[in-house]
This record gives sequence, C-alpha cells and structure tokens, in this order.
Amino acid sequence: MHLKLFVTALACGLLAQTTLANPSKAGYKPINNQQYAFEDLGPWKEGDVTVPSYPDKPDWVGFFVPLKTNYQFFVDSKTLSIGQDGVVRFVLRVVSPSGAENVSYEGIRCQSKESRSYAFGDTLGKKWYESTRAIWKRLSGDDTTRERLAEDLCTDDWHVPTDAPQALMLLKKSPWR
Repeated sequence: MHLKLFVTALACGLLAQTTLANPSKAGYKPINNQQYAFEDLGPWKEGDVTVPSYPDKPDWVGFFVPLKTNYQFFVDSKTLSIGQDGVVRFVLRVVSPSGAENVSYEGIRCQSKESRSYAFGDTLGKKWYESTRAIWKRLSGDDTTRERLAEDLCTDDWHVPTDAPQALMLLKKSPWR
C-alpha cells in the first residue's frame, strides 16, 4: 500500500517538474494583450520650486517625534502643498526647550522615501537662505524628524496625498499625536 502511494506521488512530482520546466509543452501560451499601452514615464524629474515668502502669520500644526529631548515640532499648514512632481512641500519649525527656533522649507517624496531642505529661515530677519546642498536624501533613522513627518504626511502605502487638505488631515490624525 505504501509503495503504491510512493510511486503515485513520485509520478505526480515528475510530471509537475516537467510541466514547470517546459511550460510550452504543457499547452501554456503567454498572454500578450495589445489593448493596453503604458507610456514610458522615464526617470522622475523635480519640478520648478519657488521658496514661499517667510511665514508672516503661520498656522503651526504640531507633530510628535520620539526623541529624548523636549523639542517641539511643527508644520505651517498654510505652506503645505503637493507639487505636480509628487513632492509634499512645507515649512518646518523646530523649537528647543530654551525657545530657540529653527525654520526651514522642506520637501518629501513619499514613494522613494526621500527628503530635501530647500531653504533655512532667519527667524530674526524673517527671510530665507537657500540651501547650498539641496539634494535628496534617503529617510533613515539618523533623521527621526523627517522620517516621522513622512510617516505622518504620506498615505499608509507610501503614496502622495491627493492634495494639501488630505496631507493636513493625515498629519492631524497621526496615531502618535
């Protein structure tokens, strides 16, 4: 009885292996659907970026960053935008426990999980200084602020929000607020 089961299983295994190794002999024909043509989008290209005016009356929305410091983190909801190139852009504000402020104009690419600083703010003179190293950097554990902000601003599957109101809603409903 056991020998009969063994021989049957062995025959099925050999048949499956032959079919998988050469699907054309098993009657498999690849589907070549000509009805759908996808346009080759080519490599991603960033659109033109204009640094906004320094925030006069910002609407700061806080977000949580799990650091062992008492820094506070905010995004100006009035500057939150989604570019045609799929970049989420915003003004970021970081306040130290002593009250010192750092303000910057930033961008996040959700799908590639990258961030970029376009300009840094002079909080006394209320003006911007463009970044001399405005390059896209992969989000990593070394930059918890931008990593957490990307988790808040991007959709659950790392897609770009459809518009600024959706990005703001995602920021406000983040589970760690």
